[in-house]
Formats: sequence, C-alpha cells, structure tokens
Amino acid sequence: MSSHYQEISDIIKENPESISDILTRSITLKDFFGRTKDSIEGVPHLPAYQRPYCWGEKQVRQLIGDLQQYSKTKSRIAFYLGSIVLHRHKNENGQWVLDIIDGQQRLTTMAILCMLLNRKGGTYPLPTLQYRAPASHEQIRHNFALLEQLLPKKLDLDLAKINITVIITQSEDEAWRFFQTLNTGGVRLSGVDIIKAYHLRAIAPPLQPDHYARLWESTGGSLDPTVQRLLCGRFWTHLHTRSFNRRNPRNDIIAEFAERTQPAAQDNAYRLAICTHGSEGNTSFTLSDQGYALRQPLNGGVNTIHYLIYFSALYKSLFLEDSPDEDVGHKLYKEIVQHSAQSHYLRELYETALLLYASRFGTGNLPAARLWLFRMIFSLRMIKNRVTEAGVRNFCMEWNILDHIAFSFNHAELMAYLQSYTYDVNKDGLEDNGVKKRFVMSVYDLFGSSCHEEENNVIHGYDNFLTTQFNNHISSTPSRTF
Repeated sequence: MSSHYQEISDIIKENPESISDILTRSITLKDFFGRTKDSIEGVPHLPAYQRPYCWGEKQVRQLIGDLQQYSKTKSRIAFYLGSIVLHRHKNENGQWVLDIIDGQQRLTTMAILCMLLNRKGGTYPLPTLQYRAPASHEQIRHNFALLEQLLPKKLDLDLAKINITVIITQSEDEAWRFFQTLNTGGVRLSGVDIIKAYHLRAIAPPLQPDHYARLWESTGGSLDPTVQRLLCGRFWTHLHTRSFNRRNPRNDIIAEFAERTQPAAQDNAYRLAICTHGSEGNTSFTLSDQGYALRQPLNGGVNTIHYLIYFSALYKSLFLEDSPDEDVGHKLYKEIVQHSAQSHYLRELYETALLLYASRFGTGNLPAARLWLFRMIFSLRMIKNRVTEAGVRNFCMEWNILDHIAFSFNHAELMAYLQSYTYDVNKDGLEDNGVKKRFVMSVYDLFGSSCHEEENNVIHGYDNFLTTQFNNHISSTPSRTF
C-alpha cells in the first residue's frame, strides 16, 4: 500500500496549491462501515465512472492470508488496510456524498467477508453501496463463494482493529487527478477505465451520467479490442502518421480519446453524402445511414461515448456474432484469420480495415469486402517468411490500405484498387510444414480443394486459385455503388 503515499505525494508536489483542498484522516473500518460518530460525514457512494468490482482469486487470497496472519499474532497494533481516496461533495438534495475514488476493490471485498460472517451469526456493519454493472454482481457472487471455501472455522475479525487512511478531496478536478493516477487494488486502471471516467464526468445536467455508464457497461468485453483497432485506424494514415505502444497502449488511449477531445458539447457524427444536381437546377443530397466516421474529430462527454459504443457494437456484429454457414467471408475469418494464419498483427489490421469499411460504406457489400481485404492483407503471409508487428504496420503504410478505404468514394472504387493489387509469393517456408505452408493448406481446404505439394505450383497457383474462388463466390451478388 505504500505506493499510494508516493503517488499522492507526487500529485501534491506537482500542484502545491491543491493542498488546502486535500484532507487526511485515520479511522477504523468499523467507523467507516458503521457510520459512527467518529466517521466522516457523508454517504459512501460508487460514482458512475468507477469501473466494476474486479478483484480475482489472487487478490482475495492475499487479503484473507494477511488477515489470518494478523489474527494469529494477537498484535495490539491495528491491521492497516491502506488508503481510501474520497471526493466529498453535496448531491442535488444538499446531502453530503463520499464518492469512492480509490479503494473500491478492498472495501467491497471486506464487505463481502462481513456479509458472510453475518450469515454465520456475526453482527458486522455493512456499507450501503450500489453496484450497477452486471460484471460487479457476478464477481461479488463469485468471491462470496470463494470466501466460503477459504474462510477458516474461526476468524477473529475485529473491524475496530482495522485502520484505513482516508484522503478527502473537496475538488472534482483533484478527485479526477487521483482517479487517473492511482493504482486501484493492485490492478492498475486501464486506458479504457480512464476515458470512461473522463467523459462521464464531462456530462452536464440535464443529461444523466448513470444512463451513459449503463450504456458503456453494456458493451461487455468488446470495448478493449475495439479501442485498439480504432488506434490503428486513426494513427496509420499518411496525412498524420503516428505510432503507439501496442503492448501497453494505455497512455496513447488516454491521449487520443480523452486529452485530445474538444470541450464542445455537440454530438457530431461525420458521414459520407452524395450531392446530385438535377437537370432543372435542383439539388438533392443522399446521406449514408452509417453512424460515426472512424477518423473523425471527437468532443468530450456524450460524443466520444456514443462514438465508442457505436464501434463496439459494430465490432461485435462483424467479429463476435454468428453468421450464416454460407457466408464464406465469415468462415474465412473464423477458420483462417483467427487460427490458421497465426498472426495477431495481421488479424488486427484486417479487423481495423473492416471496421473502417463498414463504418463508411455499410454492410451491403461486406461479403466482397471481407474477401478482397483478406487477399491483400494476408498476402504478407505469402510475401514474408516471418510476420512482425513492424512489418504489418509498414505494409499497411506502404500500400495505403486504410487510406484507400477512408478516401474511396464508393465500394466499387475500393474493390478496383484491391483487385488490381499484385504480389510475388516467397518460397521460403513452403518447404516444410511451417506456418506459411499450413496457412496455404487451410485456404485450399476452406474451398474444398487440396493444396498442391510442389513449391512451384503453390508459388504460381495460390493467388490464381484464391481470386477464382472469390470471383465465383460473389459473381451472383449485385454490387451497390454507395
């Protein structure tokens, strides 16, 4: 827990003027849970921007082990649970509220433990905290069952001998700084956690942050991979090429989807439109029915929340939901992109390209887009013996793959570019049963054909086979131009 003190000290050193807004106090967990006269005025509350309760077995076991060890020592010194950061403010009814900025994971786990002991005849006070996220409910149930298994027959738990340091900030800005900086329960806040909090706190009345928090939580686990794909789509462009730390994109996510967003309140969506001039001088506009443009500028609050929820839903529909068996493009994704290709880097670029395509042109011609984007992007598996992260990025930039999707006027123009692409197959890796050879065999198998074993046949025949199969598959599908 000592790292909290260092981080808090760093915040104050950087902003010495904020010292008057920060109060510290040592109290017992009994006082905090029981709201005794020695407690702090105000009702503990989990703000909408808090992430769900997520402590796993490792953290729960560690806490129970520490409590058991402390109980055995019979020490007169109180057990120290760590620091709890609170934002104290009045709600719309004029009542004091204590928003829990840091400490939710520890407090919730201790509350679960007290609830379990109460079922065994104890009389422990419980905090009145409300958990909105279904993920929190599931993890609370899971950890309750885990504690039932871990709890010894007798645990001498005295909340009056468990101390916490309460750090109270009166300023919302300082509360935000603590939330952004501190580790929570040993599990560092992710970039997605930070941008959620950033935009929920930017929502002003009459809009309700709780409503948008529920919308955010409804995305489930699809938001993390979606945000990573959005970084690729927004960063890999010749207009303004940027790189990001793919293995640890936390800071890049915060910068792109929080710090660089504009303070305006408008919920803007940028869409493709066609202007038609009539013979009599009249003008009509046809607006695409898509949601948001992947590379559009973003405003704080509702605009960025809706943008991320839109792309999260699109990601789900494209990659996580089942599709009819006759959809070859979907089978190609499930059987080869996800498995046989054995390259997360190529898969990431492919998913980014399809997200960008569907957000711009819709899903009417998606089957063809799936196939021809696969041919171009996964040609790198045939060109190189080894596919690397840098190699995929450079390949994307060399051929302007994402830019062509973003700037083509219609589906037909993009398809013409993708179909005109040529490449040479590198024979390295085709000699044995390596990744490249297995990849080729899986493509042939998908279309019910056997792969030629000879290297020269593969070199000269693979792409012809692929394009022939693609053309046969989509020949009966009419192409739309919008």
